[in-house]
Amino acid sequence: MIANFFKKTKPIHAIFIGGIFVFFYLLSIFLIEKPEFSFLTVLSKFGFSIVFLILFFLIRFINRKNNLSGQDSYVLLSLAFLFGMFPKTIQLNEVFISHFVLLFAFRRTYSIQSLKSVKLKIFDSGFWIGIAALFYEWSSLFLILTIIAIIVYKKQEIRNCIIVLIGFITPWFLFYTYCLVSEKMELFSDRLLIEYSFVFDNYSSLNVLVPLLFMSAYGLIAMGLTRLKINSLTNDIRPSLNLLYGHIIIAVTVLLFAPNKTGSEFIFAFLPLAVFTANLLQLVTHQKVREVLVYLLVLVCLSAYIL
Repeated sequence: MIANFFKKTKPIHAIFIGGIFVFFYLLSIFLIEKPEFSFLTVLSKFGFSIVFLILFFLIRFINRKNNLSGQDSYVLLSLAFLFGMFPKTIQLNEVFISHFVLLFAFRRTYSIQSLKSVKLKIFDSGFWIGIAALFYEWSSLFLILTIIAIIVYKKQEIRNCIIVLIGFITPWFLFYTYCLVSEKMELFSDRLLIEYSFVFDNYSSLNVLVPLLFMSAYGLIAMGLTRLKINSLTNDIRPSLNLLYGHIIIAVTVLLFAPNKTGSEFIFAFLPLAVFTANLLQLVTHQKVREVLVYLLVLVCLSAYIL
């Protein structure tokens, strides 16, 4: 029943998805974060929920505008479940801010396929990635995604590659100027330090390991079936789905090199993973199998809080 209900996209479906996210948002606050409550805490949490509303809207826009999945509610439903599985991603920190800024870059990157203002979109993509990298250095790897987009959308000109680099450097130059004028060059120097870690001890706890293993298997199956689906699609949609594969590979690379593996870094994989999960639900024709897949997502979400 759940899977069948979300096959359509109407305001009622957005309300239900919002309710699911709010449920996991509250679980994250009360069971994971456990802050000391005050008026300012409540106000900040409410304000943070507005940021998530914008985040969901941006991902919905990217998906719809580029036909990454069908015209249903599965992408946003999958996104709500992903936040439920990995509650550490529902916390305001540099990783979250960096990913939020990256969404504006992805919005421009995936729209490079159109013939309108291509060079401006390439510059904007690099610019937003540059800002995101100021908060989290490994976000700079998503420059590769813009380069891939230039290739798959057949806009491969040397000047386009130069434009994306100029866009990336621009916020760094402005930040350097600010540090120089304010005599705070140590801030700029700190941003140039690249830290990494291959210590995965934090992933060994069951409440992280179970969702991680499940979504890894789920994602691989979804990616495999989507690969088969691509062959039957039109040439207009095929490049965007191919770009998704590059997106998930870059996101996994960021996870591997993340210096502090708290679980918040999983958010970098949410956009492509939500789309692949939605495609899997669409490709499964047997209704009962689709329902089982959705109920499994629900159970794995709950495991993050009870294990």
